[in-house]
Amino acid sequence: MIILKGSVCPDAEGMKHFSRRMTQCPEVFERATGERLYPGTLNVHVGRPIPVREYFRIRGTEINEPEQDLLHGDYIIEIACSQKIPNVPPGTEVEIALFPWD
Repeated sequence: MIILKGSVCPDAEGMKHFSRRMTQCPEVFERATGERLYPGTLNVHVGRPIPVREYFRIRGTEINEPEQDLLHGDYIIEIACSQKIPNVPPGTEVEIALFPWD
């Protein structure tokens, strides 16, 4: 298990990009993840770039954004799940457990 510590931050400038995408194209996200996701993400700043291992990719053409494939590694991890994650305002310190990608 890989344990990352970080703090919850607001989405990019409060634009709610993932909420909009997940509301407009829920079938695309369900097809990619195998479940209907709650619209939006919990954004956690972990302080260093985290490489990703691709398990699935949502192509921009599937969500009417041809220049925007949804896959990258970054120092902010955007977490999506099937239920709303309650009581995590910006600044909340959290731990994230990831499976190793070896």
